[in-house]
Amino acid sequence: MFDTILVAVDASDQRGGVLLHAAEITRRFTANLHLVSVYDIDQMWETKVPESSPEIFDALATESKKPVKEAQRELAAMGIASQCHFLEGPVIEQIAILAQRLDADLVIMGHRHVTGLRRLLESSAAKGLIDKSPCSVMIVRDGKLV
Repeated sequence: MFDTILVAVDASDQRGGVLLHAAEITRRFTANLHLVSVYDIDQMWETKVPESSPEIFDALATESKKPVKEAQRELAAMGIASQCHFLEGPVIEQIAILAQRLDADLVIMGHRHVTGLRRLLESSAAKGLIDKSPCSVMIVRDGKLV
């Protein structure tokens, strides 16, 4: 049922729960597990980062790789092998493209609850992925396995 699983990894509080769910599903289905981190340079401009320089972009790329490498180490400690992918561009589109390229059966990602003005200003990555993904999407709200 699930031969290939793609997990979107970032530095959010939900990362631990996402990894627990991914590890459990990977074990149950003896699936291939792929981890992905995407950084979007356009988001930098939205946060009004001062003048661009190659050093800023290099630092952003380096920082976006850290959570994925750490996730890979955590999964390895649980006996789960994984492959890492690092992409640049619009987050949802890049995850959907990679899911299609890998012929993924499932994409797993976390969801953070935002309220008030922040909800109006930020689009939901989870909702966007549900709309664009070529396969099933699992949204993890916390670290509990049920």
